[in-house]
Amino acid sequence: MSLSDLAHKNLQFILIGGKGGVGKTTMASASAVHLAQTRKTLIFTTDPAPSLADSLEQKLSNEPVKIIGVANLWAMEIDAKIVLKEFKEEYGDDILDILNEGTYLSGEETKEIFSLDIPGLDEVMGLKKITDFMDNKDYDLYIVDTAPTGHTLRLLTLPELLDEWIKFLASLRWKYHYMVERFSGQRKVAKADEFLLTMKKTVKKVRSLLQDSAKTEFIVVTIPEAMGVLETEDLIKDLAKTHIPTSHIIINNIFPENKCDFCKSRRKNQDKYINEIKQKFSAKGGSASGGKNFNISEIILQPEEIRGIKNLKSLAGKLFSN
Repeated sequence: MSLSDLAHKNLQFILIGGKGGVGKTTMASASAVHLAQTRKTLIFTTDPAPSLADSLEQKLSNEPVKIIGVANLWAMEIDAKIVLKEFKEEYGDDILDILNEGTYLSGEETKEIFSLDIPGLDEVMGLKKITDFMDNKDYDLYIVDTAPTGHTLRLLTLPELLDEWIKFLASLRWKYHYMVERFSGQRKVAKADEFLLTMKKTVKKVRSLLQDSAKTEFIVVTIPEAMGVLETEDLIKDLAKTHIPTSHIIINNIFPENKCDFCKSRRKNQDKYINEIKQKFSAKGGSASGGKNFNISEIILQPEEIRGIKNLKSLAGKLFSN
């Protein structure tokens, strides 16, 4: 089994994730190198400790950088703090207007509230940056090298969290409009109202994109160990709860079959977990698989570190072989 079917789908968004240290970035980079052969591709990372630049062996920034040696491939390491700063600079006055007009707090108090970090807002703004690229049709395909599992799950549930935040601000705005209408008989649509509408549309767009199986696929990367199996099962269950499409698992770092006693011992132990993954994520695997057969790829542990375009192309050949 391989990822070859993805090359024939008209996906817009591919997320690649799993627990820390399983090779997510390497798999994401190799996939991007391969898929960029036929589609203009942007690979980016949401990991607070990114290693995408190391994998591609090229310096990256908060804006797309053309990857040397691969036609149609760009990459970026989104700095969520910079994106959030830009967001506050653009919309800060609107949020302060809502807080000032919808509460009895003083101007200093509302500024203090605004200076606090809204959980997850920085990451959502990172996704908003990508949806802006999509609106402009800058690229055909977007590949996300996600952060380790816990951080990724928080990212995937952020649209709901941000939706609650917008509802809170909207309720404050409604109180303000009610009082104005009550005493003046008029209702004026201000910039703050347009801001709430824009944010509502952004959240809806992000949620719709993540849950659309025709546009999005989440690829789970794991290793053949007990913790790898457990985290994979938990991740796939959580993806199902949030309605994120997933049907591919990559089992990485499998020891080769050879005469080395250590290798044979490790491979024997790994085979137990490989078979467990195959059983759990088959149509007969029960609740873990959701009643469907997952496409499972097996990648043998390489004798050297996979970095740079040449090695990534070699790995891509294994990932996408028919």
